[in-house]
Amino acid sequence: MTQTTFAITIAGKPVKDIHSLVAHHLLVVGQTGSGKTTSTLSLLDQLQRTNYTTIIFDPTGEYSKLPNSVTYKLGENAYLEAGQLSAHQLREALQISGSPLLNDKLSQAVDALRIQQNLVRIRKPYVKIGVPIADYQKQLAKLSNWSRSFAPQQLAEQLIEEFVIPYSDERANYALLGQQYDRQTINHEWNAIATIRQRLASDAFRVLFDPEPHPGIFKTELNFVIKMFLEHRSSHRTLVIDLSKLKQYEESQRVVISLLLKNLLAARLQKPNSFPVNIVLDEAHRYLPRDEHQLADNGIFQVLREGRKVGLSMTLITQSPLDLPARLRSQFANLLLHHLTSPEELSSLAIADEIDLHEISQLSTGEAVLSLVNEPQRKINVNLPKWWENNHDRNEENEN
Repeated sequence: MTQTTFAITIAGKPVKDIHSLVAHHLLVVGQTGSGKTTSTLSLLDQLQRTNYTTIIFDPTGEYSKLPNSVTYKLGENAYLEAGQLSAHQLREALQISGSPLLNDKLSQAVDALRIQQNLVRIRKPYVKIGVPIADYQKQLAKLSNWSRSFAPQQLAEQLIEEFVIPYSDERANYALLGQQYDRQTINHEWNAIATIRQRLASDAFRVLFDPEPHPGIFKTELNFVIKMFLEHRSSHRTLVIDLSKLKQYEESQRVVISLLLKNLLAARLQKPNSFPVNIVLDEAHRYLPRDEHQLADNGIFQVLREGRKVGLSMTLITQSPLDLPARLRSQFANLLLHHLTSPEELSSLAIADEIDLHEISQLSTGEAVLSLVNEPQRKINVNLPKWWENNHDRNEENEN
């Protein structure tokens, strides 16, 4: 049944104070089909009604059904500026591995292309043979945050220009970047360079950075979109960052989500605003680093750890709390627990001693246990948003 409140308790009382759910980080867990997505959509509907700013990172595209949302879809009406990524992040996003030497050269290639685009103002590789080291260092010194952009499609060609060395005889001039190509090393690294060239021509690259112009199609840089939502309270609108075109490139999705969240946090830390913002991420476990030692550098963890002091809360949705590292689970003060059957899952939660596993395992679809800071636990029935019924009726009409 659809209602104008988020949920009804077993005692029949409405759960009206929706802001209390997102005043702290909220973890929504439950097995497939238990009602997690419906609960999240109902929560988002209520936040939207109360003009609460919400940003959804949507890896699958399923939140496009949310009415009154402003959707930016990577690869269609949005792109990511390649200059926002470090060389390390760029390698991860394109799933490129290489030797330590090649990785160092990739960093140098990014700097060289930044010089070309922002100082020389041409989108061609920087030919380093014969260039004085002092002149190049002066150009590097001129680069700053305003000049981060570069032409990533030129990276493979620029990498070749990084392998320059002096002559090996008396003609050697060590004041120059190089006088000849180090062909032996280039040949040794050629397979990796060819792989980079191939990845730069791939669909994943075009979705991520879309370097070529498209007449008649207006695209916006994702970090700019997020920054605008952080600085100006939305009028009953929800921002959806649709990353579904990267579904088959899970590693790239992970890097992009982490990067956008780190930039979002940095923007808020630099310019705090008075209004709170809730960040939503479904299937969160998929976008965490596989190596827990890398967790501290992940944008999801950084927002969870530092976001609340600048008014950022996060709602994470996942099937099992065990999918999340213990260090990350500990950041959640609020819990919305749907159907769970594993004692290990329950014991991984801070409130395990306060919840009856039998009760959790008997929850039906749409039922949940709500645990909020400084409030008694409540068993609730989550209401469908009012627009859900209309969409359901419309879909049935279309099927008929």
